[in-house]
Amino acid sequence: MNEDRPQSEDPRRSVAPPGIPGWVKGLVIGLVVVVALVVLVMVLGGGEHGPGMHR
Repeated sequence: MNEDRPQSEDPRRSVAPPGIPGWVKGLVIGLVVVVALVVLVMVLGGGEHGPGMHR
């Protein structure tokens, strides 16, 4: 009967979910870079910072 056509899987199962948009990936990468730079400046900057410094 329908033996000449192979039975395919359910098309709803073979469709992959949509990926993360490029602008979201770029935003996350930018935020990670900014946070890393802030932490790096705080660690390498050193110094005595705080309220006691300005007396």
